[in-house]
Amino acid sequence: MGDLENRPYIVSWNLTKRCNLLCPHCYINAVPDSTEELSTDEAMLVIDELTYLNHNLMLILTGGEPMLRRDIFDIVSYASESGFITVMGSNGTVLDRQSITALKEAGLKGIGISIDSVQKEYHDTFRGLEGSWEASIETLRYAYEEGIETQIDITLTDRNIHEIDAIVELGVTLRVRAVNFFFLVCTGRAMKTEISTENYEEALKKILKLYNSEKRLMIRVRCAPHIYKMIYETGSGLYKGSRGCLAGRHYMRIDPEGNVTPCPYMDLKLGSIKENSLIDIWENSPELDLLRLSKYEGRCGICEYREICGGCRARAYVETGDLLGEDSLCRYIPRRETIVRPEESIDSSLKWEPSAAERVKRIPAFMRGKIIRMIEAKALERGIKTITTELIDEFKGQGHHEKLINKFKNSHKRSRQ
Repeated sequence: MGDLENRPYIVSWNLTKRCNLLCPHCYINAVPDSTEELSTDEAMLVIDELTYLNHNLMLILTGGEPMLRRDIFDIVSYASESGFITVMGSNGTVLDRQSITALKEAGLKGIGISIDSVQKEYHDTFRGLEGSWEASIETLRYAYEEGIETQIDITLTDRNIHEIDAIVELGVTLRVRAVNFFFLVCTGRAMKTEISTENYEEALKKILKLYNSEKRLMIRVRCAPHIYKMIYETGSGLYKGSRGCLAGRHYMRIDPEGNVTPCPYMDLKLGSIKENSLIDIWENSPELDLLRLSKYEGRCGICEYREICGGCRARAYVETGDLLGEDSLCRYIPRRETIVRPEESIDSSLKWEPSAAERVKRIPAFMRGKIIRMIEAKALERGIKTITTELIDEFKGQGHHEKLINKFKNSHKRSRQ
Protein backbone atom coordinates (compact mmCIF):
# COMPACT_ATOMS: atom_id res chain seq x y z
CA MET A 1 0.00 0.00 0.00
CA GLY A 2 1.40 3.37 -0.94
CA ASP A 3 -0.99 5.75 0.84
CA LEU A 4 0.55 6.54 4.23
CA GLU A 5 -2.35 8.78 5.21
CA ASN A 6 -4.85 5.91 5.01
CA ARG A 7 -2.86 2.98 6.27
CA PRO A 8 -3.47 1.06 9.52
CA TYR A 9 -0.66 1.43 12.03
CA ILE A 10 -2.48 -0.08 15.00
CA VAL A 11 -4.53 -3.28 14.82
CA SER A 12 -6.44 -4.59 17.82
CA TRP A 13 -7.18 -8.29 17.52
CA ASN A 14 -9.69 -9.96 19.83
CA LEU A 15 -8.26 -13.47 19.59
CA THR A 16 -11.01 -15.04 21.66
CA LYS A 17 -14.27 -14.29 23.39
CA ARG A 18 -13.37 -16.66 26.20
CA CYS A 19 -12.54 -15.18 29.59
CA ASN A 20 -12.25 -16.43 33.15
CA LEU A 21 -13.87 -13.23 34.44
CA LEU A 22 -17.28 -11.61 33.97
CA CYS A 23 -16.53 -7.88 34.23
CA PRO A 24 -19.62 -5.63 34.01
CA HIS A 25 -17.91 -3.21 31.61
CA CYS A 26 -16.80 -5.82 29.03
CA TYR A 27 -17.44 -4.42 25.55
CA ILE A 28 -17.19 -7.82 23.87
CA ASN A 29 -19.50 -9.70 26.26
CA ALA A 30 -16.79 -12.25 27.01
CA VAL A 31 -17.87 -15.55 28.57
CA PRO A 32 -16.03 -18.62 29.93
CA ASP A 33 -17.00 -21.14 27.26
CA SER A 34 -17.19 -19.39 23.88
CA THR A 35 -16.07 -21.36 20.81
CA GLU A 36 -16.31 -18.42 18.40
CA GLU A 37 -12.71 -17.95 17.32
CA LEU A 38 -10.37 -18.54 14.41
CA SER A 39 -8.28 -21.68 14.16
CA THR A 40 -4.50 -21.54 14.45
CA ASP A 41 -4.10 -21.82 10.68
CA GLU A 42 -6.62 -19.02 10.13
CA ALA A 43 -4.81 -16.85 12.69
CA MET A 44 -1.51 -17.31 10.88
CA LEU A 45 -3.16 -16.32 7.60
CA VAL A 46 -4.42 -13.13 9.26
CA ILE A 47 -0.84 -12.27 10.21
CA ASP A 48 0.31 -12.94 6.66
CA GLU A 49 -2.35 -10.59 5.30
CA LEU A 50 -1.46 -7.91 7.81
CA THR A 51 2.14 -7.91 6.60
CA TYR A 52 0.94 -7.03 3.11
CA LEU A 53 -1.41 -4.40 4.47
CA ASN A 54 1.36 -2.77 6.51
CA HIS A 55 4.54 -4.36 7.84
CA ASN A 56 5.17 -1.45 10.25
CA LEU A 57 2.14 -1.83 12.49
CA MET A 58 1.61 -2.39 16.19
CA LEU A 59 -0.45 -5.53 16.81
CA ILE A 60 -2.46 -5.64 20.04
CA LEU A 61 -3.47 -9.19 20.99
CA THR A 62 -6.40 -9.20 23.36
CA GLY A 63 -9.68 -10.98 24.08
CA GLY A 64 -11.59 -12.00 26.15
CA GLU A 65 -8.43 -13.30 27.76
CA PRO A 66 -5.84 -14.08 25.05
CA MET A 67 -3.86 -16.37 27.36
CA LEU A 68 -6.73 -18.88 27.22
CA ARG A 69 -5.74 -19.77 23.66
CA ARG A 70 -3.41 -22.76 23.64
CA ASP A 71 -1.64 -21.41 20.55
CA ILE A 72 -1.00 -17.95 22.02
CA PHE A 73 2.79 -18.41 22.10
CA ASP A 74 2.81 -19.51 18.46
CA ILE A 75 0.71 -16.49 17.47
CA VAL A 76 2.97 -14.08 19.38
CA SER A 77 6.07 -15.67 17.87
CA TYR A 78 4.79 -15.57 14.29
CA ALA A 79 3.58 -11.98 14.62
CA SER A 80 6.92 -10.88 16.07
CA GLU A 81 8.87 -12.72 13.39
CA SER A 82 6.72 -10.91 10.81
CA GLY A 83 8.14 -7.62 12.06
CA PHE A 84 5.22 -6.29 14.11
CA ILE A 85 5.51 -4.55 17.46
CA THR A 86 3.51 -7.24 19.23
CA VAL A 87 1.84 -6.36 22.53
CA MET A 88 -0.91 -7.88 24.65
CA GLY A 89 -3.91 -6.77 26.67
CA SER A 90 -4.73 -9.15 29.52
CA ASN A 91 -6.55 -9.28 32.84
CA GLY A 92 -3.34 -10.68 34.31
CA THR A 93 -4.92 -13.47 36.35
CA VAL A 94 -3.78 -16.49 34.33
CA LEU A 95 -0.17 -15.46 33.79
CA ASP A 96 2.72 -16.75 35.88
CA ARG A 97 6.46 -16.22 35.72
CA GLN A 98 6.96 -19.17 33.39
CA SER A 99 4.37 -17.99 30.85
CA ILE A 100 5.71 -14.44 30.95
CA THR A 101 9.20 -15.76 30.23
CA ALA A 102 7.77 -17.73 27.31
CA LEU A 103 6.03 -14.62 25.97
CA LYS A 104 9.28 -12.68 26.18
CA GLU A 105 11.09 -15.42 24.27
CA ALA A 106 8.32 -15.40 21.66
CA GLY A 107 8.97 -11.71 21.03
CA LEU A 108 6.27 -9.92 23.03
CA LYS A 109 7.28 -6.27 23.47
CA GLY A 110 4.66 -5.01 25.91
CA ILE A 111 1.71 -5.98 28.05
CA GLY A 112 -1.19 -3.95 29.41
CA ILE A 113 -2.91 -5.27 32.53
CA SER A 114 -6.39 -4.15 33.52
CA ILE A 115 -6.55 -2.65 37.02
CA ASP A 116 -9.88 -1.13 38.06
CA SER A 117 -8.87 0.33 41.41
CA VAL A 118 -6.08 0.68 43.94
CA GLN A 119 -8.49 -1.00 46.35
CA LYS A 120 -8.22 -4.75 45.85
CA GLU A 121 -11.65 -5.40 47.37
CA TYR A 122 -13.35 -3.16 44.80
CA HIS A 123 -11.30 -4.61 41.94
CA ASP A 124 -12.04 -8.21 42.97
CA THR A 125 -15.76 -7.50 43.32
CA PHE A 126 -15.87 -5.70 39.97
CA ARG A 127 -14.00 -8.54 38.27
CA GLY A 128 -15.97 -11.26 40.02
CA LEU A 129 -12.90 -13.15 41.23
CA GLU A 130 -11.36 -13.01 44.68
CA GLY A 131 -7.60 -12.57 44.49
CA SER A 132 -7.66 -11.15 40.96
CA TRP A 133 -6.12 -7.81 42.03
CA GLU A 134 -3.11 -9.46 43.64
CA ALA A 135 -2.67 -11.78 40.66
CA SER A 136 -2.71 -8.84 38.23
CA ILE A 137 -0.21 -6.88 40.33
CA GLU A 138 2.12 -9.89 40.43
CA THR A 139 1.89 -10.18 36.65
CA LEU A 140 2.99 -6.57 36.26
CA ARG A 141 5.95 -7.21 38.55
CA TYR A 142 6.96 -10.39 36.73
CA ALA A 143 6.71 -8.73 33.31
CA TYR A 144 8.85 -5.79 34.42
CA GLU A 145 11.49 -8.15 35.81
CA GLU A 146 11.45 -10.08 32.53
CA GLY A 147 12.09 -6.89 30.54
CA ILE A 148 8.66 -6.59 28.96
CA GLU A 149 7.27 -3.05 28.88
CA THR A 150 4.24 -2.78 31.15
CA GLN A 151 1.25 -0.50 31.43
CA ILE A 152 -1.87 -0.24 33.56
CA ASP A 153 -5.16 -0.07 31.69
CA ILE A 154 -7.99 1.42 33.74
CA THR A 155 -11.52 2.04 32.52
CA LEU A 156 -12.95 5.07 34.29
CA THR A 157 -16.47 4.86 35.69
CA ASP A 158 -18.42 6.99 38.11
CA ARG A 159 -17.25 4.64 40.88
CA ASN A 160 -13.47 4.86 40.42
CA ILE A 161 -13.04 8.31 38.93
CA HIS A 162 -11.73 9.66 42.24
CA GLU A 163 -8.72 7.31 42.00
CA ILE A 164 -6.95 8.92 39.05
CA ASP A 165 -4.01 10.22 41.08
CA ALA A 166 -3.83 7.04 43.17
CA ILE A 167 -3.67 4.75 40.14
CA VAL A 168 -0.77 6.81 38.75
CA GLU A 169 1.09 6.41 42.04
CA LEU A 170 0.46 2.67 41.87
CA GLY A 171 1.91 2.68 38.37
CA VAL A 172 5.02 4.47 39.60
CA THR A 173 5.44 1.92 42.39
CA LEU A 174 5.15 -0.92 39.88
CA ARG A 175 7.52 0.86 37.45
CA VAL A 176 5.09 0.68 34.54
CA ARG A 177 5.86 2.67 31.42
CA ALA A 178 2.35 4.11 31.07
CA VAL A 179 -1.11 4.40 32.56
CA ASN A 180 -3.90 4.30 29.99
CA PHE A 181 -7.19 5.90 31.01
CA PHE A 182 -10.06 4.44 28.98
CA PHE A 183 -13.41 6.20 28.73
CA LEU A 184 -16.35 3.88 28.31
CA VAL A 185 -18.17 3.38 25.06
CA CYS A 186 -21.46 1.76 25.99
CA THR A 187 -21.31 -1.51 24.09
CA GLY A 188 -21.65 -5.08 25.31
CA ARG A 189 -22.01 -5.25 29.09
CA ALA A 190 -20.71 -1.69 29.39
CA MET A 191 -24.25 -0.44 28.74
CA LYS A 192 -24.77 -0.43 32.51
CA THR A 193 -21.57 1.33 33.55
CA GLU A 194 -21.73 4.65 31.74
CA ILE A 195 -19.83 7.67 33.04
CA SER A 196 -21.70 10.96 33.45
CA THR A 197 -20.81 13.98 31.32
CA GLU A 198 -19.91 15.92 34.47
CA ASN A 199 -17.47 13.26 35.63
CA TYR A 200 -16.09 12.95 32.10
CA GLU A 201 -15.15 16.63 32.06
CA GLU A 202 -13.78 16.49 35.61
CA ALA A 203 -11.68 13.42 34.84
CA LEU A 204 -10.16 15.04 31.75
CA LYS A 205 -9.23 18.11 33.80
CA LYS A 206 -7.44 15.94 36.35
CA ILE A 207 -5.65 14.02 33.62
CA LEU A 208 -4.66 17.27 31.92
CA LYS A 209 -2.90 18.33 35.12
CA LEU A 210 -1.00 15.05 35.05
CA TYR A 211 -0.01 15.74 31.43
CA ASN A 212 1.60 18.93 32.71
CA SER A 213 3.30 17.53 35.79
CA GLU A 214 3.90 13.78 35.59
CA LYS A 215 7.42 12.89 34.46
CA ARG A 216 7.81 9.41 35.96
CA LEU A 217 5.61 7.58 33.46
CA MET A 218 3.44 8.25 30.42
CA ILE A 219 -0.18 9.34 30.80
CA ARG A 220 -2.47 8.40 27.92
CA VAL A 221 -6.18 8.81 27.23
CA ARG A 222 -8.27 6.44 25.14
CA CYS A 223 -11.70 7.07 23.55
CA ALA A 224 -11.71 10.74 24.57
CA PRO A 225 -10.16 12.82 21.76
CA HIS A 226 -11.65 15.86 23.52
CA ILE A 227 -8.44 15.87 25.60
CA TYR A 228 -6.55 17.25 22.58
CA LYS A 229 -8.83 20.27 22.44
CA MET A 230 -8.14 20.89 26.12
CA ILE A 231 -4.38 20.51 25.65
CA TYR A 232 -4.47 22.91 22.71
CA GLU A 233 -6.42 25.48 24.75
CA THR A 234 -3.84 25.56 27.54
CA GLY A 235 -1.22 26.97 25.18
CA SER A 236 1.32 25.13 27.31
CA GLY A 237 3.33 23.69 24.45
CA LEU A 238 2.09 20.20 25.27
CA TYR A 239 0.08 19.95 22.07
CA LYS A 240 1.95 17.40 19.95
CA GLY A 241 -0.31 17.02 16.97
CA SER A 242 -3.52 15.06 16.64
CA ARG A 243 -5.84 14.02 13.88
CA GLY A 244 -8.61 13.00 16.26
CA CYS A 245 -10.15 9.54 16.40
CA LEU A 246 -8.03 7.00 14.51
CA ALA A 247 -10.81 4.48 13.86
CA GLY A 248 -10.86 3.41 10.23
CA ARG A 249 -8.01 5.73 9.29
CA HIS A 250 -4.99 4.32 11.11
CA TYR A 251 -6.70 1.81 13.38
CA MET A 252 -8.85 -1.27 12.92
CA ARG A 253 -10.02 -4.28 14.86
CA ILE A 254 -10.40 -7.97 14.05
CA ASP A 255 -12.93 -9.81 16.21
CA PRO A 256 -12.68 -13.47 17.35
CA GLU A 257 -14.60 -14.76 14.32
CA GLY A 258 -12.54 -12.79 11.80
CA ASN A 259 -14.88 -9.86 11.27
CA VAL A 260 -13.24 -6.48 10.68
CA THR A 261 -14.55 -3.33 12.39
CA PRO A 262 -13.18 0.24 12.57
CA CYS A 263 -12.36 -0.16 16.27
CA PRO A 264 -13.09 -2.57 19.15
CA TYR A 265 -16.01 -0.50 20.45
CA MET A 266 -17.79 -0.14 17.13
CA ASP A 267 -19.72 -3.29 16.22
CA LEU A 268 -19.95 -2.31 12.57
CA LYS A 269 -18.86 -5.28 10.49
CA LEU A 270 -16.99 -4.13 7.39
CA GLY A 271 -16.34 -7.64 6.13
CA SER A 272 -14.96 -11.02 7.15
CA ILE A 273 -11.45 -12.29 6.52
CA LYS A 274 -13.08 -15.64 5.68
CA GLU A 275 -14.75 -14.04 2.67
CA ASN A 276 -12.54 -11.08 1.69
CA SER A 277 -8.92 -10.08 1.99
CA LEU A 278 -7.95 -7.52 4.62
CA ILE A 279 -6.58 -5.29 1.88
CA ASP A 280 -9.89 -5.39 0.01
CA ILE A 281 -11.85 -4.58 3.18
CA TRP A 282 -9.50 -1.76 4.18
CA GLU A 283 -9.31 -0.14 0.76
CA ASN A 284 -12.88 -0.59 -0.49
CA SER A 285 -15.18 -0.27 2.51
CA PRO A 286 -17.70 2.58 1.97
CA GLU A 287 -17.98 3.02 5.75
CA LEU A 288 -14.24 3.59 6.03
CA ASP A 289 -14.43 6.11 3.20
CA LEU A 290 -16.94 8.06 5.30
CA LEU A 291 -14.69 8.03 8.36
CA ARG A 292 -11.71 9.21 6.32
CA LEU A 293 -13.62 12.14 4.83
CA SER A 294 -14.35 13.36 8.39
CA LYS A 295 -17.49 15.26 7.37
CA TYR A 296 -19.03 15.12 10.82
CA GLU A 297 -22.57 16.08 11.73
CA GLY A 298 -24.13 17.82 14.71
CA ARG A 299 -21.83 19.86 16.95
CA CYS A 300 -18.77 17.92 15.81
CA GLY A 301 -19.43 19.04 12.24
CA ILE A 302 -19.35 22.76 13.02
CA CYS A 303 -16.73 22.65 15.78
CA GLU A 304 -13.51 24.56 15.21
CA TYR A 305 -11.66 21.66 16.84
CA ARG A 306 -13.01 18.99 14.51
CA GLU A 307 -9.61 18.28 12.95
CA ILE A 308 -7.88 18.09 16.33
CA CYS A 309 -10.64 16.18 18.12
CA GLY A 310 -13.61 15.17 15.98
CA GLY A 311 -15.22 13.24 18.83
CA CYS A 312 -15.17 9.51 19.53
CA ARG A 313 -16.62 7.86 16.43
CA ALA A 314 -17.56 4.68 18.30
CA ARG A 315 -19.55 6.59 20.91
CA ALA A 316 -21.31 8.58 18.20
CA TYR A 317 -22.19 5.40 16.30
CA VAL A 318 -23.42 3.52 19.38
CA GLU A 319 -25.63 6.37 20.53
CA THR A 320 -26.91 7.75 17.22
CA GLY A 321 -26.42 4.95 14.70
CA ASP A 322 -24.50 7.47 12.61
CA LEU A 323 -20.75 7.11 12.04
CA LEU A 324 -20.46 10.87 11.64
CA GLY A 325 -22.75 11.91 14.49
CA GLU A 326 -21.73 13.98 17.48
CA ASP A 327 -20.02 12.64 20.60
CA SER A 328 -22.58 13.05 23.40
CA LEU A 329 -20.03 13.09 26.25
CA CYS A 330 -18.63 16.40 25.03
CA ARG A 331 -20.54 19.44 26.34
CA TYR A 332 -18.58 22.03 24.37
CA ILE A 333 -20.66 24.49 22.31
CA PRO A 334 -18.73 25.34 19.11
CA ARG A 335 -17.89 28.99 18.48
CA ARG A 336 -17.06 28.37 14.81
CA GLU A 337 -13.76 30.17 15.15
CA THR A 338 -10.62 29.56 13.13
CA ILE A 339 -7.77 27.92 14.99
CA VAL A 340 -4.19 27.54 13.85
CA ARG A 341 -2.26 24.36 14.44
CA PRO A 342 1.01 24.89 16.29
CA GLU A 343 4.17 24.05 14.43
CA GLU A 344 5.35 20.49 15.00
CA SER A 345 8.85 21.76 15.73
CA ILE A 346 9.53 22.85 19.32
CA ASP A 347 12.60 25.02 18.74
CA SER A 348 13.15 27.26 15.74
CA SER A 349 16.90 27.31 16.40
CA LEU A 350 17.14 23.67 15.35
CA LYS A 351 17.83 22.80 11.74
CA TRP A 352 16.85 19.63 9.92
CA GLU A 353 18.95 18.19 7.12
CA PRO A 354 16.71 17.54 4.08
CA SER A 355 17.28 13.78 4.27
CA ALA A 356 16.29 13.71 7.95
CA ALA A 357 13.19 15.79 7.30
CA GLU A 358 12.22 13.48 4.45
CA ARG A 359 12.54 10.45 6.70
CA VAL A 360 10.10 11.71 9.32
CA LYS A 361 7.59 12.54 6.59
CA ARG A 362 7.18 8.78 6.17
CA ILE A 363 5.85 8.57 9.73
CA PRO A 364 2.02 8.67 9.82
CA ALA A 365 0.54 12.09 10.54
CA PHE A 366 -1.21 11.09 13.76
CA MET A 367 2.11 10.48 15.53
CA ARG A 368 4.59 12.49 13.47
CA GLY A 369 4.43 15.52 15.76
CA LYS A 370 5.16 13.46 18.86
CA ILE A 371 8.20 11.84 17.31
CA ILE A 372 9.56 15.12 15.94
CA ARG A 373 9.27 16.67 19.39
CA MET A 374 10.98 13.68 20.97
CA ILE A 375 13.89 13.88 18.53
CA GLU A 376 14.26 17.63 19.01
CA ALA A 377 14.08 17.36 22.79
CA LYS A 378 16.90 14.79 22.79
CA ALA A 379 18.94 16.97 20.43
CA LEU A 380 18.53 19.99 22.71
CA GLU A 381 19.57 17.95 25.75
CA ARG A 382 22.83 17.17 23.98
CA GLY A 383 23.40 20.68 22.65
CA ILE A 384 22.97 19.58 19.03
CA LYS A 385 21.67 22.21 16.62
CA THR A 386 21.34 20.21 13.39
CA ILE A 387 19.31 17.02 13.13
CA THR A 388 20.74 14.47 10.74
CA THR A 389 19.77 10.95 9.70
CA GLU A 390 22.74 9.71 11.72
CA LEU A 391 21.31 11.36 14.82
CA ILE A 392 17.92 9.74 14.24
CA ASP A 393 19.66 6.37 13.88
CA GLU A 394 21.11 6.79 17.37
CA PHE A 395 17.68 6.89 19.00
CA LYS A 396 17.21 3.18 19.45
CA GLY A 397 15.73 3.04 22.93
CA GLN A 398 13.15 0.66 24.29
CA GLY A 399 10.04 2.83 23.84
CA HIS A 400 7.49 2.17 21.10
CA HIS A 401 8.17 5.56 19.47
CA GLU A 402 11.86 4.71 19.14
CA LYS A 403 10.98 1.32 17.63
CA LEU A 404 8.75 3.02 15.10
CA ILE A 405 11.55 5.39 14.12
CA ASN A 406 13.74 2.39 13.42
CA LYS A 407 11.02 0.72 11.36
CA PHE A 408 10.45 3.79 9.22
CA LYS A 409 14.20 4.28 8.81
CA ASN A 410 14.28 1.67 6.06
CA SER A 411 10.61 1.46 5.18
CA HIS A 412 11.21 2.62 1.62
CA LYS A 413 13.29 -0.52 1.03
CA ARG A 414 10.54 -2.84 2.24
CA SER A 415 7.40 -1.22 0.89
CA ARG A 416 4.99 -3.51 -0.89
CA GLN A 417 2.93 -1.63 -3.38
